[in-house]
Amino acid sequence: MKVLDFGSLNYDYVYQVDHILVGGETSAALSMETHIGGKGLNQAIALKKAGVNVFMAGSLGTDGVSIRELCRKEGLNTDYLASIEGKSGHTIIQVDKDAQNCIMLYGGSNRKQEKSQIDRTLEDFGIGDILLLQNEINHLNYIIDKASEMLFEGGVG
Repeated sequence: MKVLDFGSLNYDYVYQVDHILVGGETSAALSMETHIGGKGLNQAIALKKAGVNVFMAGSLGTDGVSIRELCRKEGLNTDYLASIEGKSGHTIIQVDKDAQNCIMLYGGSNRKQEKSQIDRTLEDFGIGDILLLQNEINHLNYIIDKASEMLFEGGVG
């Protein structure tokens, strides 16, 4: 069994703040950290740590080198990660002193999957494999329909 995680990969910019800012307000952050995440990548890493064979699929912008390196370091198969022009997905996260947060998500490359990339990726998977999706990428309905068609209408598998 293989798990194909077609999901989001992001840079997370986390700012510690005294309080969550409101419209029109300017305030200095107490600190700032950068992490690599995204719902898709976080789930893939968790599955890999549980001993599952995970194939990460998605798109990275020209700035996505560190994300790809982390995927490899964590033991994820990166054969299905496309490189595209533009920025990778990222979030800007405010975390206040009470651990409340406010998250702004920029989809970037996560919202630029191409149907031809999806088709090529799904060709290598079939019956008994698991497709894991999150709601942070484009063409979700296409991916679901295509995977279903391949499995139930005489396609791969």
